[in-house]
Amino acid sequence: MHNLVLPVLLFAALGGMTWAVRGSSGYGAMKGCIFAGVAWGAAWWYLARDPNGVQSRRYASGWIILALTLGVGISGARGWMQWPSFFDGQLQTNASKGEFVPISRLYGFLWLFIAGMPWAGLGACFLAWCGPLRPTAAWQWALRIGCGLGAAHLAVWLFDSYPEVFLPLYKSMKSQYLDLETNPNLRRLIGDSRSAIRHLGFYVGFLVFELGRRDWKNVVLILAVGIINGTGWALLQNWKWSNDFWPSATFNFWRCWESSGGISIGIAYGIAYYLVNRPMSGRELSLRNTAPRNYSNPLLRWAPPVLMLFIALFVRYEMTHGWARELGGRGTDWASFIRFQLIVGLWANLYVLAAVIYQIAFFRLRATSTDDVWPARRKNLDWLATYYGLMTLLVPFMLGEVAGWFGFNFISILTFFGTAAVFVALYYRLHGSAPGPNGEDPTLERWGVYLGLLVGLGLSIKNGSRGWANIYLGNEDYWGRVYWNLIGPLLVLVLIVIVVRLLARPLPHGYAGDAFPHAYKLLWLMLIVQNILAQLITGPVWEWNEVAFSIYYVLLFLISTIIVYHYRCPPLRKFHSGSSPQRVDAVHHFIP
Repeated sequence: MHNLVLPVLLFAALGGMTWAVRGSSGYGAMKGCIFAGVAWGAAWWYLARDPNGVQSRRYASGWIILALTLGVGISGARGWMQWPSFFDGQLQTNASKGEFVPISRLYGFLWLFIAGMPWAGLGACFLAWCGPLRPTAAWQWALRIGCGLGAAHLAVWLFDSYPEVFLPLYKSMKSQYLDLETNPNLRRLIGDSRSAIRHLGFYVGFLVFELGRRDWKNVVLILAVGIINGTGWALLQNWKWSNDFWPSATFNFWRCWESSGGISIGIAYGIAYYLVNRPMSGRELSLRNTAPRNYSNPLLRWAPPVLMLFIALFVRYEMTHGWARELGGRGTDWASFIRFQLIVGLWANLYVLAAVIYQIAFFRLRATSTDDVWPARRKNLDWLATYYGLMTLLVPFMLGEVAGWFGFNFISILTFFGTAAVFVALYYRLHGSAPGPNGEDPTLERWGVYLGLLVGLGLSIKNGSRGWANIYLGNEDYWGRVYWNLIGPLLVLVLIVIVVRLLARPLPHGYAGDAFPHAYKLLWLMLIVQNILAQLITGPVWEWNEVAFSIYYVLLFLISTIIVYHYRCPPLRKFHSGSSPQRVDAVHHFIP
């Protein structure tokens, strides 16, 4: 009940609301997926954590919130509008003229499965990174990211080289596929299918790394979420069957599909939670974070900085050649090109510089050849390299969330990420870093929770305000810029306050107490903000189709809050965590 049924119900209820909002005014694509990701991330973290500080569950890190916010968000950077017609037996070639080619409905099931696996599975990949059984060195992180990037590039190369394998009816429709001006829907079909295959490549590449590392729980987590949701989406059929059940109805069945698609993802995460995140066995507890970081081997001493530089150069190439075609496609004039180079090219060059600085710091501060384990106060440069590497890889995706290139928008986004980078450097300089009983520095784990909530909720508020303006004021682009010019600086200000607070009052190294005595309040913050936004962008209030979803969201909110309050009860926390009597005392101490 408490390891399977209630988590599944909670994640499904959150998915039913957030994924329906995903496709609503102001959201859509990556914007809407971030809205859903932060909700699932905060709920997973809250259910998994033990209030006494020493965690009994493997996937309980505070970084899970940021991981699911970004993992689910990135998965939304593509569309699915060209496949639903397959369930009607039609491959549309020019929808505006009503032109189509007959096609088997089986293609609809196949492509919804292909799309559904990475749409939920990329978030599971990111989540798996937050629960390592053994420490992950920088060179392993470089290999992990390289597996995902390499598999994605291989998938796209195969798609472009062998279109007859991937594109439906390509052999019989080759002339039409080559004439995209006459058949514009085929252009969209090619784009959606290529994006789905690219994301499937990322998913498979990250999975291959976990297989090679023999981390079987990570493998089960990634496979369970991907397969369950792929199957669920295929069976839901984009709700195309609703026309047969209610032929004369005018209800918003597309949003019903969105909501049920979110429920499917929630069920997938709930089942995965049961499969991999029950209390760890004694063997797992003894293995976790006990493997020494041995830098006496010259090869191991050279591997992190060399691979860090390799990844830096790879990112520099990708950002100025590959991603330039996407982010720079906003205009073909010289001004657009210069703007792109100033923002993305400058950031990539800074990353290369950071990699060089990392190499110098690594050899200056590394352990001597006789050390087997880093001393407690020694700076953990593996963690530092990973943090900067992942942050820089994700910056180009976040740039797409900014409404404009200059003004407060541009200044806010650079200041935000700059502050996030400076904080970690200052923290390492002032306090060093040492893992606590759960394998990570408790202050940096706090940083992960606050950063995840700030990014997820901040961008949700920014997009929700734009969606509300679109419904009630009109001219959403204008009002979106106005609101973001207020929200962007406010997010930076909140981030600076968090940085000052963590630097001034860090938790001691090896702290074994509860790093988050206010976790319940943080979860309620997420629930209240997300549900207020859901009501604001579900309108106008005089249309019954919209009011029906507002009532539906209230029902899902009540289900979510009852479950959350249920887990708040100390006796249940005892049962849920399998705590010893001493740990139960800690629960009562931290939860009055």
